[in-house]
Amino acid sequence: MNSVHSIESLAAGDAQHKLFQTLGPTLLISMAYIDLGKWLVAVDAGSRFGYDLVLLVLFFNFSAILFQYLSTCIGMVTGKNLAEVRFTVIFLVLAVAEIIRGTLASQYNHCAEISLILVDISFGDINLILYFYMTDRSAAWNTIAGMAVGFNLVFEHDNLITAICFASVVVNLLPYTLSRLDKVAGICNACIAGFTLLCFVLGLLISHPHTPVNMNAMFPKLSGESAYSLMALLGANIIVHNFYTHSAFVQVQRRSSHTLGSLFHDHLFSILFIFTGIYLVNYILLSSAADESSETVVMNFQDATELMHQIFTNPAGPIVLLVILLFSSHIISLTCIVSGEVISENFFGVKLPLSAHHLLPKGLAMVLNIYFAKVAGPEGIYQLLIMCPVIQAMLLPSSIIPILRVSSSRLLMGRYRIALCIEIFAFLAFLLVVFTNIIFTAEIMFGTSTWTNNLKGDTGSPAILPYSVVVLISCASIGFTLLLAVTPLKSASNEAQTHLSSMHSQRGALGTTQREATSLKKFEHEEVQSCSVGAVLMGSSEGHKKSVHLRRTLSG
Repeated sequence: MNSVHSIESLAAGDAQHKLFQTLGPTLLISMAYIDLGKWLVAVDAGSRFGYDLVLLVLFFNFSAILFQYLSTCIGMVTGKNLAEVRFTVIFLVLAVAEIIRGTLASQYNHCAEISLILVDISFGDINLILYFYMTDRSAAWNTIAGMAVGFNLVFEHDNLITAICFASVVVNLLPYTLSRLDKVAGICNACIAGFTLLCFVLGLLISHPHTPVNMNAMFPKLSGESAYSLMALLGANIIVHNFYTHSAFVQVQRRSSHTLGSLFHDHLFSILFIFTGIYLVNYILLSSAADESSETVVMNFQDATELMHQIFTNPAGPIVLLVILLFSSHIISLTCIVSGEVISENFFGVKLPLSAHHLLPKGLAMVLNIYFAKVAGPEGIYQLLIMCPVIQAMLLPSSIIPILRVSSSRLLMGRYRIALCIEIFAFLAFLLVVFTNIIFTAEIMFGTSTWTNNLKGDTGSPAILPYSVVVLISCASIGFTLLLAVTPLKSASNEAQTHLSSMHSQRGALGTTQREATSLKKFEHEEVQSCSVGAVLMGSSEGHKKSVHLRRTLSG
């Protein structure tokens, strides 16, 4: 797994060209946005609702750019990834509060920041751990299922079980092959990611040069029927997993104050450049599916394949698709290993070997894909790939809050705290995510849309997750979010007061012990001095008597 360690050296600037220092990490994390599940989400939404959701996808893309940029700033300024920041900040803030305890009453603005971060750790970590688990599992599911579908398309093979086994072997061979490149593995992986993204964008533009732009139909039209597709698009365009991974990549890039500002601009340019291409691809898929689908509704892989053949007539398309899925699955595996290592060390204190982070998710994903292929068939695999971004979107709001807290904290960011205008935009992006989740939750609990009936099992279609599980996850995520946003100051300030009082009591006890020890030492020292003085006085009196006797003898 030298290729994983080479990513850190790549981000640290050990490459021959400094372009890889900022563009390389962004290229690596961008692969998570172009797997098969993201394609299917865009095609499914376009075939069902046309241009109704295009503008909202643009807003989601802007939000992802903003949060991605904030995560890189946090990693470079603090020198820690987001998971580390959230745990070490408590002890740092409490130490500062202890130092200024004499003027603590006038420092309630700092206590507010203490309370917000304390509540994040008390309640948000459970949600974040669930999010990381779902992201890693869905990434493994998407890579194996995507390779299986690409194998079937290129070789016109209909056995899905055989394709899944083939994909499980292939996605494990490439990382070990590239790991033999040692130090240049990081640059090689960045080049693979850049080549994959270039093929992804240019392949769609060349295969479908006449992309329609319907400005009249781009205004969003929301309904209960579109809530499910909207949630899938949200989870496909904003991936918190990438925010934490990106901060782990760039945390070694902390430099002097003179170069840190230029690094911010370089990372912002890289993120804007790459995410613009990602949105362009999503727009092409959405608009083309809207124009080509007409009365057809995509229900499984077969429908999606027929629709893609209508959109792209180039015979080399399936081969390019297989290459993109192969390379993207390799890069996604590396980024998932990094994120898995970060979460296991900082949340559980467990350091697993990199091979365990690589093989365990792949093995579990292979078993689950075979199970769903046996039980539900291709339609079940298709619904699973759509459901994964939906689950990620449910866990999204409370996972974003730590990014907003840390980036707006003057205590942590110092002079690099985000500006007020950026903070307002970040808050609006957060509200967009929250409102999308509220619409979804209201529809799933009280609505009668088609997808709600499918989850309930009323239509006879295979249900990937039970209806009660989806409702529980959705309500719990909104509950966590409201708890973090509404009641952090009261609960966490009490905890901060408890920590501070315990520190005061410990310090008071320590001070009493020190005073007793000091008084005892002083008493012993005085006794020693008195004894010494007495001895000196006794010695001096005896000397005086001897001197008097000597003078009398001499005079006599």
